[in-house]
Amino acid sequence: MSKPSSLATTGLSLFGAIGLALANPASAMRVEVLGVPAPSATTHFNVYLPLRNQPALEELLKQLTDETSVNYHHWLTPAQFKEQFGPSAASFAEVRAALQQAGLTVTAEKTQSLRVEGPVSAVERLFSAHLAQVHTPQGATKLAAVEGHVTEPAAFAAVGAVVPEFSTRPEAHTHSKQTPIPTLEDPLLRLSSKRLYFQNDLAEAYQYPAFTTEVTPAGATKAVQLTGKGSTIGIVISSKISPTDLSSSFNSNTALRSGGNLIQNFSGNTTVPVPTVTYREVEGGSGPFDPSTNGAAAEASIDTQTSLGAAPGAAEFVYDIPDLGDDSILAGYTDVDEDNAVDVVSSSFGECELYYAPAYNFGVSFEGILQTYHALFQQGNAEGITFLASSGDNGALECTTPAYLLEGAQGTSFIAGVSTPAADPNVTAVGGSNLVTSAKPGPDDATYLTENAFYDPRLTEDYFYANDPVSLNTWGSGGGFSTIWPKPSYQKLVKTGSTTARSLPDVSLQMGGCPGDADLKASNCVDLPRSAGLYFIQGGLYGYIGTSLSSPQFAGVLALLIEKTGGRLGNVNPLIYSLSAKQTAAGGLSAPNAEHYFRKGVSGNNRYYAVKPGDEYSEVLGNGTLKVNAFLGLPSAPTAGTPNSATNP
Repeated sequence: MSKPSSLATTGLSLFGAIGLALANPASAMRVEVLGVPAPSATTHFNVYLPLRNQPALEELLKQLTDETSVNYHHWLTPAQFKEQFGPSAASFAEVRAALQQAGLTVTAEKTQSLRVEGPVSAVERLFSAHLAQVHTPQGATKLAAVEGHVTEPAAFAAVGAVVPEFSTRPEAHTHSKQTPIPTLEDPLLRLSSKRLYFQNDLAEAYQYPAFTTEVTPAGATKAVQLTGKGSTIGIVISSKISPTDLSSSFNSNTALRSGGNLIQNFSGNTTVPVPTVTYREVEGGSGPFDPSTNGAAAEASIDTQTSLGAAPGAAEFVYDIPDLGDDSILAGYTDVDEDNAVDVVSSSFGECELYYAPAYNFGVSFEGILQTYHALFQQGNAEGITFLASSGDNGALECTTPAYLLEGAQGTSFIAGVSTPAADPNVTAVGGSNLVTSAKPGPDDATYLTENAFYDPRLTEDYFYANDPVSLNTWGSGGGFSTIWPKPSYQKLVKTGSTTARSLPDVSLQMGGCPGDADLKASNCVDLPRSAGLYFIQGGLYGYIGTSLSSPQFAGVLALLIEKTGGRLGNVNPLIYSLSAKQTAAGGLSAPNAEHYFRKGVSGNNRYYAVKPGDEYSEVLGNGTLKVNAFLGLPSAPTAGTPNSATNP
């Protein structure tokens, strides 16, 4: 059977010709080798150093979200965080000395890292590696070690430094899929059950406050319209957006028709100004906007249209990173922390947490990279920044076996696992459901009827090889238990199914189901209600599904809460679990409406875990799906009405 080669085996002819001895790569990502860089060519990388005073930092992070603490919401600046918890000056000096001795230059020192540049030859000597220019499966061109990773020098190892660049580990992937906009004749479309939603439909269904609602923010003396004004949302993604698409999502006069019958009217409201999106290009960004070659372009549009549709008064920064490799994502989060300019950050991507373990990397551990992510989330939380991430779309089966990932072995399957960065305890993991509203074909209404979170069996998947299918492929809300992170204190407020491990997701919203690769012979697609979100992409209107829809929607909800409360929130997981516990204590599903922060009666199964009647938490939907007005502390406020009305433009 013919299979694409790994970097090392592909490189045999390339490097063998110049006498280089190649080892097996400590990596599973299959890449195309483009050539050998010139030894004098300049390259860049980052060195991350571990934080100090971890016990004190953990205690401070708890106090920052504890209303009874004198430190409640007393956020730190980046400079204050560095002074109290940043790597020691001695550690920075030791790494600097090793870099300078190797002929490399430190161009910037940040709170937790050094930015370095120098010739390829010096990098190869320092890290005992051979660099090649490669093209990754997701379209990025970069330098990678033929060995699959770099070997850090003794000075780095002594201080616990981490260099994420030059690895050929798998990249993260976006958590969304395009789904066809069906016609009335399509048997998969039962218009009374499968719905296609714009953001204002979700506003009605999830009981957002009416667009006309006014609040008096904490510390203010005058009531203002609740739109998220004064809050700032950050989106980390490897693409820019088409500004005309964002404008269309606010001011379109189009109507979506199916089989000649109006099924969804989106006349928009031209009095609602189109929000501004500002780009923050991280390490050069992803380049010119080109959806034909950049698979993350649609995701960027989904993230901005969803988050700003929920909070149209918010400002938004897109942290445009070069690609979805760890080096680029970490650089993006570093800039988020250093800028200290955004209040809530949504990331609609992830990968299996297990893929950092030695078993998936020929005995080499990359788990230090997960600790680096964690440290950046800790810094952001200390500054008051909230991090959200989609929990994944493979249900409980986020991972594959090591045999498949390393060797492409046949007869393997998807296995239980969770997605990172959603699994990090300083990140809120947002799962998803299929929303069903009571509208009949024709009326422009989206009154909440029900939801479900049953998984869809999918056709066999093959990530890297031809004719090597992996069984148990699943579409559904990602959830389960982390093998890296222990159970955080906030999860002890509810019964999460584990006494020792971090469970996810934390909360859920509409994600939709029935992807194009659903196994219709065994699928729930035909028999159970399914849904999708509608987005303007390059002038067209497309349906998308995935937890990439639910994470930015929750970012918009939090932007409203930030405006209402008059300030940042930091890690919102303690808030989520305290409200969930309060709802349970008040009688759960039978409690008065004012105590219903979450809908906990939603049925679901993500292949390993199921929502059981009476559960206060599940590894399918977390604490449940939101009732936004109650979550915002506005249970008596009028809710958003029919889309395109004054209360829901």
